[in-house]
Amino acid sequence: MLEPDFVRIDGVSGAVAPQTGHYVKKLSDLRGLYQDAGAYDALLARGDGVAYEVQEYRKPGSDLFFGTTTMYPGQVAGEYFMTRGHYHVRPDLGEVYYTQRGQGVLLLENRAGETREVEMTPGSIAFIPPGWAHRSVNTGQEPLVFVWVLDVEAGNDYAEIPTRGMRRIVVADGGPQVRANPKHSG
Repeated sequence: MLEPDFVRIDGVSGAVAPQTGHYVKKLSDLRGLYQDAGAYDALLARGDGVAYEVQEYRKPGSDLFFGTTTMYPGQVAGEYFMTRGHYHVRPDLGEVYYTQRGQGVLLLENRAGETREVEMTPGSIAFIPPGWAHRSVNTGQEPLVFVWVLDVEAGNDYAEIPTRGMRRIVVADGGPQVRANPKHSG
């Protein structure tokens, strides 16, 4: 039988204590995601900064785990910093995002070609249904911090989205604008 546990999440920094996992994605890990490869290379030449980081808590034997993603602000030729985006390995399992800090857009799409966008603002919860790919985009000037919760069996399939792109992108044009991705191949 599992015992209850206590985990503290800092809503400003995204720190999880205790944590059982942590990884960092630098700008160099996001090659191929942005429309303007030349602008990406120029930004990378100025330094390989952290684009986002993920901290998690996974209790052995539990069917759920959770954590935070902290996305740092930035742009590549007007295209906001984003996560790689993924489907779940188990297409029958969804996910929940609870935004604690910052401003962003959650891009969603399914394999049938449907797309949705969900605003990410402090206090908002986004439900990601089973079978929908998702990518977070930081559209603000401060870190975007959100808590995520999903089934340990969901798994993340990072192969498809970075290869063909998502159907929508988010660009700065007098404020965040969601547009069709001209480089989407699918």
